[in-house]
Amino acid sequence: MNITFECADVKISGGTMGCGVKLTVEGAELNYVLPDKEMLAFMDEANIREYMESRGHLVVMKQEDAA
Repeated sequence: MNITFECADVKISGGTMGCGVKLTVEGAELNYVLPDKEMLAFMDEANIREYMESRGHLVVMKQEDAA
């Protein structure tokens, strides 16, 4: 899975950079137990679906969400 981070400020050893930074991590793997339902509510549904499908699960969407 690919994860993209967008930051307005970045802390570095010498201080803080005030310019925006966009970082994409390719081939990222989640290394933790799935969070509870409250945490999942904050996550993007497309990312959750992509992750589950990459693990071999069949993901079925509600009709109104399809297409």
